[in-house]
Amino acid sequence: MKKKILILACIISLFSCKNSTSNDETSIYADETVLIVNYQIENMTMDEHAELGSAVAPNFTSENVTGLLGKSFVGDADRGVFGGVYYFSDSESVDIFLESDLWKGVVAHPNLVNFKTDIFRTFDGTELANGNHSMRKTSSDALDAEGLHILVVNYTNEVDPSDEEMSSQVKQYAPVFSNDNFPGMIGKTMINSIDGNIYGGVYYFTSRTAIDDYFGSELWTGFEGDNNTNVYKKDIYSVAPISSISNGIPVL
Repeated sequence: MKKKILILACIISLFSCKNSTSNDETSIYADETVLIVNYQIENMTMDEHAELGSAVAPNFTSENVTGLLGKSFVGDADRGVFGGVYYFSDSESVDIFLESDLWKGVVAHPNLVNFKTDIFRTFDGTELANGNHSMRKTSSDALDAEGLHILVVNYTNEVDPSDEEMSSQVKQYAPVFSNDNFPGMIGKTMINSIDGNIYGGVYYFTSRTAIDDYFGSELWTGFEGDNNTNVYKKDIYSVAPISSISNGIPVL
């Protein structure tokens, strides 16, 4: 128990604990890249939006989009925010997608407004938290989206650790983020903005209750209360059943 508490305490310090093990500089980041898209709807009902999603979903497959590993169609009806969490095999594929006719057609839709896109690198070792989408178990059954939620966390770090330090800490502590330690947690992708200033995670949970339990955990409360961290985003989305078409439903 003491060992586990010590491990959690080190994670709470936001990976700022020094690790004496040297890290291979050639493997700081994995190739997988995450694209998070948000938008709002205007002069469109929720039913009409759902119909539009069903119509376009078949376009978002690896056969149609270069390098696409999966897309979760997401939404938060209370905030009126919708969008997608995309996993690509590499950053070049993201660039190709954002120049594609498919993407240009989406952003040109008159009822979809206020688009925002964020691109994140993923740390090598994130697969130890079941955060590498190409290695995850996914479902093609739309029913498996029931209750599924995504938590997107962004923060800045006053300690400003080097890439090597962050990567080393990710590999050491990623296994803590599991269903065994946090029931209902399917996986966490550990992310870093392209400019390196923003850190965070993209988590999948089997239910909203599981997220609330995670927020009540010693790990989360210690992390959010740490003076070296500034958690400025913790957005929660439900995952739409149409995500089964685009390999966007991870399961335990």
